[in-house]
Amino acid sequence: MDSFRRLIPFFLPYRRRMALSIFFGLVVAALWACNLTAVFPVLQTLVDRKPIHDYVAQTVKETEDEIAHRQENMAEIEARFAELNQQQLDLHDSKYVELLERQVETEFKLNYANRKLLMLRRVQLNILPWVPRDVFQAFAVILVVLLVAEIIKGIFTYYQEVLIGSVIQRVLMAIRGQCLEKVLALDYQSLARDGTSGLMSRFTYDTEQVAQGIMLIGTRVVREPLKCMACFALAMWVNWRLSLLSVIALPLLALFLNWYGHILKRASRRVMDSMSRIYKVLEETLDGLKIVISFGAAQRHHDQFRRENDRFYAKAMRVVRIDAFAKPTMEVLGLLAMFLAMLPGAYLVMQQKTDIWGIRLTNDVMSASGLFLLYALLLGMLDPVRKMSATFSRMKRCAAALDRIFELVDREPAIREPENPAALPRLATSVEFRNISFQYLARHEADARVPALNGVNLTVRAGEVVALVGPNGCGKSTLVSMLPRLYEPTQGQVLFDGVPIQSARFADLRNQLGLVTQDTTLFDDTIAENIRYGKPDATQAEVEDAARRAHVTQFAAAMPLGLETPVGERGKELSGGQRQRIALARAIVRNPAVLIL
Repeated sequence: MDSFRRLIPFFLPYRRRMALSIFFGLVVAALWACNLTAVFPVLQTLVDRKPIHDYVAQTVKETEDEIAHRQENMAEIEARFAELNQQQLDLHDSKYVELLERQVETEFKLNYANRKLLMLRRVQLNILPWVPRDVFQAFAVILVVLLVAEIIKGIFTYYQEVLIGSVIQRVLMAIRGQCLEKVLALDYQSLARDGTSGLMSRFTYDTEQVAQGIMLIGTRVVREPLKCMACFALAMWVNWRLSLLSVIALPLLALFLNWYGHILKRASRRVMDSMSRIYKVLEETLDGLKIVISFGAAQRHHDQFRRENDRFYAKAMRVVRIDAFAKPTMEVLGLLAMFLAMLPGAYLVMQQKTDIWGIRLTNDVMSASGLFLLYALLLGMLDPVRKMSATFSRMKRCAAALDRIFELVDREPAIREPENPAALPRLATSVEFRNISFQYLARHEADARVPALNGVNLTVRAGEVVALVGPNGCGKSTLVSMLPRLYEPTQGQVLFDGVPIQSARFADLRNQLGLVTQDTTLFDDTIAENIRYGKPDATQAEVEDAARRAHVTQFAAAMPLGLETPVGERGKELSGGQRQRIALARAIVRNPAVLIL
């Protein structure tokens, strides 16, 4: 539930829409319960074949007779109290206590009968004038009312889901935005451990699970419990004692939901982790497509993808089996709850009794129509329970996805800006690597690597051009990655004019650097905008000058749109050398103090 509580700030800006959707859910729930009460007049017209007017008039007469009888009982009790008072009995005497109990019970029944008579009089005054006395016409009117109520219910359901849908899309936009903001705020060293595939899984598959879960929370989790409570409230009004019997099975249902929720959440988390691995295989295959094709390794990647798919299938099927077991189990528990009220009710109607084993379960002998109305309302409670069983599993998957998303949001960067940054003027004298050691972090302690750098010392003076030469894997790229603080040295310091870069602001440091990486990265925009990426406020003249110095104009001039030519996704519409020249122009336009190639 902690993950769901953390969603509250995302929903607060849309609290009015949420309140309106809850109101619509209340209307839907009320109409659902009221439609079920139509069972009673339908049975009266079809089974008894007499107008509702006659039934209400007969019930009014019986209720008036009951009130008169109860009033006589009250008069007798008051007379008996007068006799006991004359005898000056102690208030704790058994006769006095028994008489007091009779008075309380009689007053309760009298009040109940008075309320019932008031309701019947209101029905006679406000409803029956609109109901035809002809039985068939009355039946037709009931069906029309039910149809109109169902149409109204459908309209409110539609608007509730539209409102919730709009809020959910806004919330998802905010969650994705916060995730991206966090990713951009984290250091490269931390993100490199997860890889692009793990991050993409959170932005796509996980957010999809969240969207489905929140949609159900906003619609079914609001609407279905309200429908269930509305039916239960009417069932309590019909017969509160029998209705209370139906809640005996609730502790069993709560225990089952608790167990089911734990195992489903764990299983859903494993499914999401497996999906991240599928994304990783796809990412490696598609990014290295040239190598895959050139080396004829398509079958190898296909086999790897199939293995990950098989693992995903096994984990997904565990979720399916858990879900498939839960749905019928919850329905059986719901039926058990209903049967606990049905069996005693059927006994009372068939035996024309009001109690079982001396335990009073109804004030008056129930009619078959009244019993069927109670059953209809209990069945009306069962349908929301059935729908909630599917909703519960989706909510647990949503919770697992939220845990993964908020793990990313809560992650603290390994490389931080200093609280009290030192000034870092433009480089004037030298860059110094002092006693630099570095070891790449491993996911597991057993996979710990040997140091990539060990006690490296290097000083580069301003204006010098220094080439780091050595075999592949000796740490050249790792060393220069220390300059923009993509990686933090395990030991040692990097100094700009004697100032440790760890004590400076990121912006003050990185604004002095121009970087051209081995793997050239361009964005799906024009040549000019890719160059301007290095300095967003660069003028057109500065862009053209950087393009000239990096020899971009040599090939751009031959293109119909010149520097305004789109480069395509990751620059794939250009050759490798052309992409490198644009990347060099992007670094040059910054006029960096340190240029890293």
